[in-house]
Amino acid sequence: MLALVVVLVVTLGGDGDGGGSAASPAPTDTKAAEAAAHAVATRVALAPPDWGPGFTRHKPYEVDPAPESLVRENCEFASRPSRIGTLASLQRNVTEESSGIAGTSEVKVFADEATAKQYLADARDNIHRCPDQFRGKERWNGVREASPPQLSGFDELVSEEGRQVVAADGAKVNDLYVIATGRDGRNILSAYVVGKADLDARIQKYATDSLQKMHQRLEQQPEAAAGR
Repeated sequence: MLALVVVLVVTLGGDGDGGGSAASPAPTDTKAAEAAAHAVATRVALAPPDWGPGFTRHKPYEVDPAPESLVRENCEFASRPSRIGTLASLQRNVTEESSGIAGTSEVKVFADEATAKQYLADARDNIHRCPDQFRGKERWNGVREASPPQLSGFDELVSEEGRQVVAADGAKVNDLYVIATGRDGRNILSAYVVGKADLDARIQKYATDSLQKMHQRLEQQPEAAAGR
């Protein structure tokens, strides 16, 4: 999957692989930079009402800091700590009880644009490594890079789609997931949505609308504008 660790689908936890391949120099005042980045992430990540009527918090609601994900050479989906140069990494998880659709919004703020670019390049590499992926009993099929949503204002856009066919308890399922990710300068925004495959149109719309809403909020943050 794309480098977005989704607690609604997999169990979080570092695996000791360390950060990503990109490293960036620490800012002069790291604590101040991290505090400013965290303030941006907190205001940009979506709460249940932002997704629409019927959405509620999913446990755990917030993952802060959220690790990265990776796909190993053997196609195992795993997680690792954030790479050097990550100033903030926040996830919020929601669910719509009536449909069973679940969503995650994630905001990552990096120390510089080069690290954000490398993060997205690594994410693309994850997508293309294996069309079939696993973690424990869980299985995903048809993992692929899809056409990204038509949204303006981003420097880069990436979209991933796939199907989960076996759940964590070993039960067979037929769920579609979509991850829409955009980079604006040194900021990475991701919207993950998963639900029953016959809800395809709604899943796609939630992913696009959520990513757009996060970007609108990002544009309103003076700290984010200063760091682009």
